[in-house]
Amino acid sequence: MIKIPASLLRQIYDHTEQSYPYECCGLLIGTSDEDKNHSVHAFRQCKNLNTERARDRYLMDPVDYLRATREFENGPWDIIGVYHSHPDHPSRASQTDTDRAMEIMATAWSYVIVSVQNGTVAGAQSWVLNESERKFYEEPLVSVPEEGESK
Repeated sequence: MIKIPASLLRQIYDHTEQSYPYECCGLLIGTSDEDKNHSVHAFRQCKNLNTERARDRYLMDPVDYLRATREFENGPWDIIGVYHSHPDHPSRASQTDTDRAMEIMATAWSYVIVSVQNGTVAGAQSWVLNESERKFYEEPLVSVPEEGESK
């Protein structure tokens, strides 16, 4: 399961809508428990270096990844996942998404995919990679209120 505060999820959605009709990407920052449940506390937008197929592919800028790694290396939070958009496509993990995840071997991460249809978020799903099966499985994505907000 991945829990994302509603305000952060809205900011991620804003990023995906502003990037439409191109894919965008970013890193999810937070904590994980022993059952691999994730809680997002922050995120970092990353540049999509894929300029040739930006409408249906992303390539996260390694400088952005390195910057986030250094920013959080001595704190209680860590990189726990990635998000990216699927312009005019469902929020299901594609074969390209699976292949990319296998390349970087970040099997403990959550992979949030946001479907943006005609410039507006249509939905989001989170996925976890089963390395041995080379397959993504959906995990619950829960939008939680900020501390102090009523549910």
